[in-house]
Amino acid sequence: MYNKEKNFHTKIFQKIKIIGVSNLYEPLITDSSKKYGNNRWLTYSNKLKRDVYLFSDLEYEHWLQIETNSDITDYCEQPLKMEIIKDNKLQSSIIDMWVKYKNGEEAFIEIKYSKDLLKDSVKKQIYIQRVWCEANQKSHLVKTEEEIRLNPIKLSNLKLLIKEVKNPLNSNYETIKLINNHINEEPKTIQQLYLETKIDLPELLNVVCILIYNGHIKGNLSFKHLGKFLEVWK
Repeated sequence: MYNKEKNFHTKIFQKIKIIGVSNLYEPLITDSSKKYGNNRWLTYSNKLKRDVYLFSDLEYEHWLQIETNSDITDYCEQPLKMEIIKDNKLQSSIIDMWVKYKNGEEAFIEIKYSKDLLKDSVKKQIYIQRVWCEANQKSHLVKTEEEIRLNPIKLSNLKLLIKEVKNPLNSNYETIKLINNHINEEPKTIQQLYLETKIDLPELLNVVCILIYNGHIKGNLSFKHLGKFLEVWK
C-alpha cells in the first residue's frame, strides 16, 4: 500500500531533513497509567530481564511472537521518536518496536489494526517512519492483525509457552538432560517422551517449553495444541 516509484524517496529527501538518533534503545513510554492506547499490558520478558509495556491487545500478541522467537536476540518497545523536518516543520512518530536478530539484522516495526491504515493520522505516522528508516538505512515493517493473528493455534500455544517459561518448575540438571537426550531429529510427541522417560507430564511439558523457548529444540506449535500430542525435534 505504501510502496511508491523508485525515485519517490529521492524526491522527498530534497525537502526533508532527517534527524538521527543513538543506536541504544530504551522504552520511551513506561508509565502504564498514561492514557496511551487501549487494553494496556504490563508483562515480564525473560529475554530482556525487565518489564515490557504494551498498549493494545494486538501489540501484546505481536510481543508473544517476538519474545518466543529464538532468532531474535534483543528488542525494545517504543524505542525512539523518529523525527524529520519537512518544509521547515518538525514531524515525529514513536515507533512501536525495534528488533535485532542473531545475524545482526535490525528492523523497526509498527503495529496497526488494518482498519486504521486508512486514517490520515496513521498515514502520516507511517510516512515519517518510512522516510526516517530509509534515510538511516533501517528496515521498516508494518504488521496488522491479518499477519499477527494469522494462526490462532500458534498464538494460543505461545501464550501457554510464555506461562510455562515464566513459571519454571526448577527441574534438576539430570532431568533436563534425560529429556533432551530423548529428543532427536525425528519428531516425537510429548506422550512418547512421557512413556520413554517416565517423568511426570507437568514437569516434562515445562522443560520442553523452556527448551523450545531457548531454541534448543523445535515444536510444531503452528499445527498442534501444546499438550501431549505436540511433536518436538532437534
